[in-house]
Formats: sequence, structure tokens, C-alpha cells
Amino acid sequence: MDWNTRLDTVVTHAWEAWKRLGLDEEDREQTAKSVRDAAANVYTEDMDDEQWFQATVARLRGER
Repeated sequence: MDWNTRLDTVVTHAWEAWKRLGLDEEDREQTAKSVRDAAANVYTEDMDDEQWFQATVARLRGER
């Protein structure tokens, strides 16, 4: 998979995990960009998709 496809996959899974926190519809729309930004910012070339997902979720939680 190319980087954009991998990014979309990680973003989708991270956003799904994050929205389970009880966000309303408006919050969900606003968080989609935040999730994409977080995923793009934590990526390193040596990560597999699971590591990328975990790093994205950690960033969203303010842990990274």
C-alpha cells in the first residue's frame, strides 16, 4: 500500500476509536481533521500500521 492509503486506514481506525468517547455529530466532523493531522504528524518510515495507529491514538490522548 502507498502512504496515502495507509494514512486513510490509520485515520479511519483511530477516528472510530476516538468517536466512541461519546462525541456528538458536530464534534465528529471537527475531529476528523484532527485525527488526520495527528496521524500525519506521528508517522515515521519504520512504523507498521499497528504502531502508526497506536501512536496516533496516543497523540490524540495527549500522551505523545
